[in-house]
Amino acid sequence: MKSSILTAVSLALITSGISLAQERTQPASTNQDTTIVRPAVAKSLTVFGRVSRDGQSLITDIDSEWTVSNADVLKGREGRPVTVKCYVDSDRNQIRVLSVRTFQPEVKFDPR
Repeated sequence: MKSSILTAVSLALITSGISLAQERTQPASTNQDTTIVRPAVAKSLTVFGRVSRDGQSLITDIDSEWTVSNADVLKGREGRPVTVKCYVDSDRNQIRVLSVRTFQPEVKFDPR
């Protein structure tokens, strides 16, 4: 008798837990006119490339060209290889530079 009561209570708790979890994942409003806009989670990315001659875009090491939304940060680095930390907007083929470092090739000294 005790085991059947315990089983019934456990089954009731599990069923109510599942139904509560389903209710929480449904949208608050099912009205088709309501649009919920959620901002995309942006992660920064570090990219190596060369600044274009006009300083408005970055040509990456895989020969893809990205327009730079804040191109003023690249001023003075036209035509040079750089490493940039940026946010990528792939829909617009655009990046927003967070930081930029001019790439310095490693110079090896041969003391012969």
